[in-house]
Amino acid sequence: MHHNRSTLNELMADISRKDVERLVKRRSPIKEADLTALNLDNFNFEGAIFTKCKFTGSTFIGSDFAFSRFEECILDDCEMYGSHMQESSFIECDLSKSDLRDCVLIEVNFRQSILHSVDFSGSFIKDSVLLNVKGDLCDFSFTSLSAANFGGAKMHVCDFTACRSVDLKAADADFTGSEFIGAHLDSSQLQGTILNFCNWNVT
Repeated sequence: MHHNRSTLNELMADISRKDVERLVKRRSPIKEADLTALNLDNFNFEGAIFTKCKFTGSTFIGSDFAFSRFEECILDDCEMYGSHMQESSFIECDLSKSDLRDCVLIEVNFRQSILHSVDFSGSFIKDSVLLNVKGDLCDFSFTSLSAANFGGAKMHVCDFTACRSVDLKAADADFTGSEFIGAHLDSSQLQGTILNFCNWNVT
């Protein structure tokens, strides 16, 4: 039996894209659903609520996450580049190995999420909360970070090359082994921040 890729993806997930669209439009919370490898590109998640859902390998390219809420969800290995997130929440989620390049993130809350090997390069991140996130090998190169709060975050061996930051808050954060080559950290608050083995060389 021959299936194209999108049909195979629909068969892997518990519910289809159309099911998700219908539930989101009705503002129905979605709990403990398996949305593995689902194509959710250019999707309108406005006001959606997901709890303990699994999105492993799904694509959200160019999607709008405004006012959406994800709690304890697995969003690993997802393609999310070019997405727009405003007043979105990803609380205690796992976004490991996901691609968030060239995204716009305004007032986004990633509190206590796992950000292993996440690519934020080229994104615009403003007034966002990354309190107590645990991450390593993340790419923030060429991002614009405005009033982002990394308080208590553990962000080991991350790349902040050519990052432009204003009013960065990173009290008691740990950036051990990270690269800050060519980065601009204007008006940043770094009380108690651990910067062991970081590379600040500007060449």
